[in-house]
Amino acid sequence: MKKWRLFSVGLLLLGIALASGCFKPNSPPTAPCNCSGPDLNCSDFSTQAAAQRCYNYCKSEGYGDVFELDRDKDGIACESLP
Repeated sequence: MKKWRLFSVGLLLLGIALASGCFKPNSPPTAPCNCSGPDLNCSDFSTQAAAQRCYNYCKSEGYGDVFELDRDKDGIACESLP
């Protein structure tokens, strides 16, 4: 009987943790941008690093340089940004 009670309490606690968002199995990381649009320009990013994250992410997802953030095709997005 004790084992059943411990199992029930464990299931209850797991259910509470899942419902409260404490445990999110396999939750994907947040994407730096939406590769499907809306269209982005270098002026939409505050730093070169942010533009680079978007550029790298879209390339890794198979979109390529969908926003043409790397105009000279050297692999560096929005080089004029700080």
